[in-house]
Amino acid sequence: MKSTGWFAVAVAVVALAVPAMAAGLDANAARAFVQKIYSHYPQKQDGPFFEPANKDAPSVFDPGMVAAFQEDARLAKGEVGYVDGDPICGCQDDSGMVFKITAATMTGKDTADVTVALMASATDKAPRLQTLKLVVVNGQWRIHDISAKDQKSYRDDLMKANARHAKGDWSHD
Repeated sequence: MKSTGWFAVAVAVVALAVPAMAAGLDANAARAFVQKIYSHYPQKQDGPFFEPANKDAPSVFDPGMVAAFQEDARLAKGEVGYVDGDPICGCQDDSGMVFKITAATMTGKDTADVTVALMASATDKAPRLQTLKLVVVNGQWRIHDISAKDQKSYRDDLMKANARHAKGDWSHD
């Protein structure tokens, strides 16, 4: 009898713990992940430098995007490929950049959208809105894609550029 009681208690504890663990992957956690990424901006003049499309990519992007960045660099052979700036800030110079997270929404069990308003400087009149589409990778949020008013899908554009470049077609760049 005693072991049956302990078993029931153990089952109840596990049942309560599972939703609590899953709750870590909510809109607030997605917002915190994006807040941490943007805390690198503007970058300090003397470093260390945050390189989201290069050395820091695995901690920022999902494996498919990391592979696409690596393929872009390989195809460019030391020149500038499709990635001609920082995809997180959508810029080449972030010296005066300011940002504000305007929304964080769960779009599925393991996906979320986080919208960020970016301004090149505090004196800009209107922000540029950018949405980071997040997925869960090994229990952590990672960016799967980036979209903005002028770019529906950074991921799709990068993949298309890599496919063209692999065929030797650099005419669109």
